[in-house]
Amino acid sequence: MNRDPRQDYLGGIVYPAFFHREQSPVWIAAVAAALGRAAPDPATARWCEIGCGQGYGAAVLAAANPGMRLTGIDIDPDHIKVARARAKAAGLENVDFICGDIRDPALNRGEYDYIVTHGVLSWVGETVRTAIGDFVAAHLSQNGIAAIHYMSEPGGAAFRAFHEVFKSVAHRPDPVAEGLQALTAMRDAGAGFFQLYPHAGQTLDNLLRDDPAYVAHEYLNPVFRPLSFREVAAAFSDRDLGWIGSATPIENIDAVSLPAAAAKVIVPIRETALRETMKDMARNQPLRYDLFARPAALLNNHEHLQRLRLWNWRLLPAAPPPGGLVFQTRIGPVDGDARIFRPLLTRLGQSPASFAEIERIEPFSGRPGLLNQA
Repeated sequence: MNRDPRQDYLGGIVYPAFFHREQSPVWIAAVAAALGRAAPDPATARWCEIGCGQGYGAAVLAAANPGMRLTGIDIDPDHIKVARARAKAAGLENVDFICGDIRDPALNRGEYDYIVTHGVLSWVGETVRTAIGDFVAAHLSQNGIAAIHYMSEPGGAAFRAFHEVFKSVAHRPDPVAEGLQALTAMRDAGAGFFQLYPHAGQTLDNLLRDDPAYVAHEYLNPVFRPLSFREVAAAFSDRDLGWIGSATPIENIDAVSLPAAAAKVIVPIRETALRETMKDMARNQPLRYDLFARPAALLNNHEHLQRLRLWNWRLLPAAPPPGGLVFQTRIGPVDGDARIFRPLLTRLGQSPASFAEIERIEPFSGRPGLLNQA
């Protein structure tokens, strides 16, 4: 492994291939519709990923959505080489990959309906974070949406300790294995850190199963900084981009994502920064996937309902049975109300259905707001 002197960037290790559903224009547009916000047509969207790695996510979207035009940007030439070879082998003509530093103002002059970044913001220095904000402000279309992933306070702060352990063994022949071994030994010994932060033990279990290259990029990168919602939102607000919600739908519904007592405390709070900070505290939130856009009026009730009725829904192969829906949330498992979800899952189990069709069944008849949340 090596370090890029311009960016304190960990090079020499290929970032593993991942697909993140929150980066899909269809996903983002559906979440925006649920929040009462219009979004560009996903079928013909212009899409850009900052920090695309090997371009796997971009290639999947390009193959599944031939009407989209996609661009991936990454500073690592080895990543871009793999991405271009993958696109060529798959015969994809609607995706391009650019190798360059996001701080270079001449890097790209395109306009995009969706700009996304995953696993970057908390792993780069201040100048790169600033450049990411500038790029989004300069290249996002008037009605476009940006999906920004980052490790967040307060839950992400626990992983500073992980980062320090891995940095302490970075000079050894196999720092990933040695770092995992040290953390496992402390967890098994009942160390106070793991008693105080139970979610750190869960993350360690995941890391033990993960690709070592992924662990290296997460914890051997020289820069690691969990960020507060307030500072991220303020940075985009300075560029006339406002927060519209989370790309993780359940986090937009307080009733199933916050402990009941904490939710009562948060209800009266109207200031967005304080409200989201309190919610992050209530969930001990370790990461966020926030959506930002230029100022625009929310859809009125009629417009909102009409936009919801444009969407068709179907079950994924791993969908739960009608009577056994359990949401895995930041605050633990939450049972889905069978009176709401049994009819919904039963109907979708028969065939895909539009929002308008599902509205006709109980308990959703005359209650589109309930169906929207469900």
